[in-house]
Amino acid sequence: MAEDGGYRGKALFSLQLAALLLFSAGALQAQQQEGSISGEIRLIGGGFPNGRLEVHLESHGSVVNVTYCDEEGLFSFTDLLPNTYSVVIQAQGYQPVSQTVAVNPELVQSTFVHVILRPIAAANVRASPNDFIEENEDVVSATQLSKKYPPEVRKEFEAGKKAEAKDDTETAIEHYQAALKLAPDFYQAHNNLGGLYTKKGELAPAEQELRRALELNPKSAEAEFNLGNVLYLTGRDAEAKNILQDGLSHSPASAMGRYFLGCVLIRLKEFDPAEDQLKSAQQLDPRMPQVPIALATLYLQTGRRSDALHTFEEFLRQFPNDPLAPKVRDAVKKLSQDPLSGTPPS
Repeated sequence: MAEDGGYRGKALFSLQLAALLLFSAGALQAQQQEGSISGEIRLIGGGFPNGRLEVHLESHGSVVNVTYCDEEGLFSFTDLLPNTYSVVIQAQGYQPVSQTVAVNPELVQSTFVHVILRPIAAANVRASPNDFIEENEDVVSATQLSKKYPPEVRKEFEAGKKAEAKDDTETAIEHYQAALKLAPDFYQAHNNLGGLYTKKGELAPAEQELRRALELNPKSAEAEFNLGNVLYLTGRDAEAKNILQDGLSHSPASAMGRYFLGCVLIRLKEFDPAEDQLKSAQQLDPRMPQVPIALATLYLQTGRRSDALHTFEEFLRQFPNDPLAPKVRDAVKKLSQDPLSGTPPS
């Protein structure tokens, strides 16, 4: 068939774009730029209590910032270093929410999240804060730390987080290692250490730390996404698929998690579910420019040349100043020159 011939003919071009995609998906590795998180809260069955809600931003169990949504449920956090955060909301009469959000300004400057608040039964309205913490495995409160670990452990862990926030990777690693010498079962320290090793490109020790974190806390979506990233970077796509799916079962509204799973599925040639995941990521966060790049790559690999062209054009309309825009313009030019030809653009 002519379409099949066209698919084979442009394989090199498609793989070049795929390489670009996979390089840009070296996810969760911190960058120097600062990013932001903006979001919209939707309440099921009611209006906003007193016209607004308090929204907490947490990272590794500590509060980074606190803000309020406006009367339309909109909120934002700015000047954020690359990291994995949790958007946390507790409102009387509603189920508590802790939604994991990955910030990587090199991939997308601002990450948009949709937060759904659902009412709880009257009998459960007076649930204690401890119930909330237990349901959100990546939220570790200062109270929990003080109860479980001695002061010297907390001191090393907090020092590690401060060094990490300043992008002082080596100092942060030293502090996390010191905390783990005193408390080997401290899963958040293992997770944070694994993320820093990933940033340095030391993927073997990163994997070891992240697997240990998940042994200690199997429900940590943050650690699962971090480990999925390491597996992806080391080409173990089937295993990465499994761990990312498990992470999404714990944090299903993670656009970044769905994006990474979509990328893995592309490499596994599971194109239909890959497209579903990428479109879900796009719906959850339409401001992620890497998602249409991934979709266009998928379309090229499956012979859907016109869909790829349309997706690239939409990308340029939505993200004209993105760092990848020049490469996308070149791709559009090549695809537009002879859209029906099976000859790969040169």
